[in-house]
Amino acid sequence: MSVQGNKFRWLEQPSQISIRTLQSVELTASWMISPEPMKGGHAAELEVKDGYLLCMQRNDIPPTQHWIDGRSVMRPAIHRGQSLIADLNHQHTAIIQSAIDCVSFYVSRDALDRFHDEHGLPRIPSLRTSSEIGQDDRIIEHLGECMLPVLKQPQSGSKLFIDYVALALLSHLTERYAETRAGRNQNGRLAPWQERRAKELLVANLSGKVGLHELAEACGLSRAHFARAFRTSTGTTPMLWLLTQRLERAKNLLLNSELSIEDIARHCGFVDQSHFTRAFTKHLGTTPGAWRRDRRL
Repeated sequence: MSVQGNKFRWLEQPSQISIRTLQSVELTASWMISPEPMKGGHAAELEVKDGYLLCMQRNDIPPTQHWIDGRSVMRPAIHRGQSLIADLNHQHTAIIQSAIDCVSFYVSRDALDRFHDEHGLPRIPSLRTSSEIGQDDRIIEHLGECMLPVLKQPQSGSKLFIDYVALALLSHLTERYAETRAGRNQNGRLAPWQERRAKELLVANLSGKVGLHELAEACGLSRAHFARAFRTSTGTTPMLWLLTQRLERAKNLLLNSELSIEDIARHCGFVDQSHFTRAFTKHLGTTPGAWRRDRRL
C-alpha cells in the first residue's frame, strides 16, 4: 500500500504514519492515521492530478500553514467531522504538526464524467472546493465512517458495497458542489428478464464478488440506470437483496444440516463467523446458534 496511491506525498515521510487504501474503478478511499502529534512538523504535498481529494477529519486540527500553487494561506482550525475538498489540478503543500485521523476519497475527473454520461447529464466544468476552510458536510462524514470498517479490514467489504459508496459520493458531489447543477432522468423498472438475470448473478456470487458493473452489463444498462431500476423493481438495493439471500440460505442450513456456524458462514458468503453472527443478529434479533436451538426444540 503506497503513500503515492493516496495522492498524498511526504517530503520526509514520518515513520509513525499509517495509511490504508482501497481502490475501485470510481474512487480511491484511504484512512491515514498518526496517533501522536508530529514534533517540529512535517511538510507534505498532494500529488497533482486531474481530480479532487476529499478529506474527512476524525479529530480536531489546529490552524495549519498551507500553500496553494505557492501562495501562503493560514488555514483556520478544522473540527472533527468537517471535510476539506481540494482541486488537485493545483499544487497543495502543508506543514502537518498535529495527530492525524483522516478518511479521504480521491475522485478523478474521468469518474465524474462517466457518472454524468451514465445519467444522461451534461458534464460539469468543475466542483466548488474548500481546501482552505473545513466544510460541515454530514453526507461526506457518514460515507467516511461507513468506509472505515472496510479500510480496517478490507476482506470484510464486498465490491458491491464499495461501488455503492462511490455512487452515493458522486451523486452528492454533483448535487452540492457542481458549478452547474445537472437535471435528473426519469426512473424506470427492470424488464422481467433483466430482474431475473441480475438475481441469478447475485445468488451465484453470495460472497459479493460481483459488482454493479457486472450486474449492469448483464442487463445491458449503465450502472446508474441499473441501480435505480433494480430498486424501483424490488424495493431494495442489490446489496440488501443479496444480504437477504445470504440470511435465507443460512437459515435453511441451520435447520436442515449439521454444519457448524463457521461452515455455514463460509457457505453463505460471509467473511467469517463473526461477520455472519453480527449480520444475523442485526436482522433477526438473535444469534445463529440461539435461532437454531429454538427451532430444534
